[in-house]
Amino acid sequence: MLITGFADLLDPRSWPIMATAGYAFPIFALANIGMVAIWMFISKKHILIPFLGFIICYVPMTQFFPVNSGGEPPLGALKVMTFNTWNFADQNEYPKEISKEEGRRQMMEFIANEDCHIVCLQEACYTTTIQALIDSVYGSKKPYVDTCKVPSGTTIMVLSKYPIIRHETIKYKSKGNVSAAFFLNVNGKELIVLNNHLETNSFTTEQKEQFGDMVKGSMNRDSIKSESKFVLKKLGAAAAIRASQADAVANFVKLHKGRSMIVCGDFNDIPISYTHRTIAKGLTDCFISTALGPGFTYHRNGMYVRIDNVMCTNDLEPYGFYVDKKCKLSDHYPVIGWVKWHGR
Repeated sequence: MLITGFADLLDPRSWPIMATAGYAFPIFALANIGMVAIWMFISKKHILIPFLGFIICYVPMTQFFPVNSGGEPPLGALKVMTFNTWNFADQNEYPKEISKEEGRRQMMEFIANEDCHIVCLQEACYTTTIQALIDSVYGSKKPYVDTCKVPSGTTIMVLSKYPIIRHETIKYKSKGNVSAAFFLNVNGKELIVLNNHLETNSFTTEQKEQFGDMVKGSMNRDSIKSESKFVLKKLGAAAAIRASQADAVANFVKLHKGRSMIVCGDFNDIPISYTHRTIAKGLTDCFISTALGPGFTYHRNGMYVRIDNVMCTNDLEPYGFYVDKKCKLSDHYPVIGWVKWHGR
């Protein structure tokens, strides 16, 4: 449990496989809970062993399973959403009674009905059709819209109730992923919204299905062993690429220290990872500090992990963040919550 809980201290560029050990943390945490029950019947004094382990692993335990009480957000708080839309559900397998156009409309209506002040979208293909859909669904409440895209890659988008002055792309090596800072004017105060879609793990649809079969136990022992090695190598290789991207994002945050900022998006990495630890340095993880439960955001093919995040600078206070599972048209669920400036 200790090894997996602190795997985020390892740089995946040097330790590509060991740095992914955080994925196994829940398994060992549950095993230690089981050991408490076992020692209760065998030797109560040995309960101190797993109990000490949980004390040492307090941080990774709260990273994976935050425990916070709820509460209403205060007046004046900004409602924020981050959502990987899967190209507005373009890749989803719709039920026969729902057309692709209807699926996109339902997703956009869900986003609009949440009535967020700031919406950060990833894998958000932007076309005249999408803009027309935004205009149609939002009507007179049409938001400010800005996008950033890499050639032959993904698009990130920000929908805002406040003017978007400009955006600045964060420079790092990637064939199809992008991070960008959008500068908003919130009632005369600058707010930087740093939207990210970091390196994917590049699993094909077939590979995801095979992983799902492994989780369900539909493979023999040799196949499970082979699939596990393949998955670890794939995760390690992607984590090594993401490490440099995380460094670039963290450097941008550091260079703009003292300015109000929300950092969010699809990190494609779990809370116990080099990516999360590097970007979160000096920031408040809004979900970990206000939510209850593991809050899985990716939910396809037996892969249930929280890889979508919202963080903020210390001059902002987060409230009531949660994973909204109402919209199932993407392979991700959105993370939603509120932030408010201290003293405002």
